[in-house]
Amino acid sequence: MSQYNVLQLEVGNMQNFSYLVYSGSDALVIDTSFGGAKLHEQIKRHNLNLRYILSTHNHFDHNMDNGFLKHLTNAKIVAHALSPVDKDIAVEDGSKLVLADLTVDVIYTPGHTKDSVCYLLQNECLFTGDTLFVGTCGRVDLPDSNPKDMFNSLRRICTLKKGIVIYPGHDYGATKTSTVQRECSTNPAIALNSLEDFIQYAL
Repeated sequence: MSQYNVLQLEVGNMQNFSYLVYSGSDALVIDTSFGGAKLHEQIKRHNLNLRYILSTHNHFDHNMDNGFLKHLTNAKIVAHALSPVDKDIAVEDGSKLVLADLTVDVIYTPGHTKDSVCYLLQNECLFTGDTLFVGTCGRVDLPDSNPKDMFNSLRRICTLKKGIVIYPGHDYGATKTSTVQRECSTNPAIALNSLEDFIQYAL
């Protein structure tokens, strides 16, 4: 079984989470947010080679320090092909990234934005950005949002293995992480059976 570490950092004044994932000396970051300095400190502390900077979607609070961290590490920025994020690698649904002996699968989950993705690590950890939070979901009332897409994306997440740990993009819930089983059983945004009910809830 592959050995890896997931470091969750709460950064900035919007309760954002940034993530550092590493296996051996190779590392990736998910959503630099406002955490570039903290992330770089951890990268140096653990003597890591940062290979990728993954963006879950284009909102500034998730990408603020992409350029800062790329300049310091020469890591490649990864975002969905539709994303306006300045990127080195464009991914789509089903794309895979390899880090040491780890595999990251890209799951396209539009709704909060049209470029939203989740990153599935080893079929064990799901980094959901602003698609799914603990106990709720991301906003769908923004110019780039689509409630129907979000409704479908949340249901797609519920087709994944129930024990997968969910790592959200913000610290908005009662706990800092969750599982697919817990969210798909208790999250009110997912409990709604019709698109009409979801739109009423989300808007």
